Amino acid sequence: MKILKIATISLLVASSLLANQVPQISQDMRTMLNAMESIQRAGFYNDTEGMKSGVVKLKSGLQSLITTDAKSYLPDDQAYANKFAQKRAKMIEMYANDLVESLKNNKLDDALVDYTQILKECTSCHTRIRNW
Repeated sequence: MKILKIATISLLVASSLLANQVPQISQDMRTMLNAMESIQRAGFYNDTEGMKSGVVKLKSGLQSLITTDAKSYLPDDQAYANKFAQKRAKMIEMYANDLVESLKNNKLDDALVDYTQILKECTSCHTRIRNW
């Protein structure tokens, strides 16, 4: 009886932890979407500080893509998507860092190219994962 109670409590704790992962990644995705909109808006007005703050906001959501196991919320036939999402997150971070560097060097055109590359990475991942 004692083992059954311990097993039940363990199951409840584990399932609550898994349930909390999906909302966190959803929240981070919304944060990253807002950040992309901020970067784009600031880019239209040559607002380099606005673009930099958008990059900071964007990068704040990347960690959940790297640490959350996609297998916990995707179907079994999409298990490969975990590594794909992690790779996209690393590429987004690389382009985000390059965007900031371009802004520091007063190369707004290069920064906008970096923004486009970030957008391509986002779209690539969403196209593949949401196709399930």
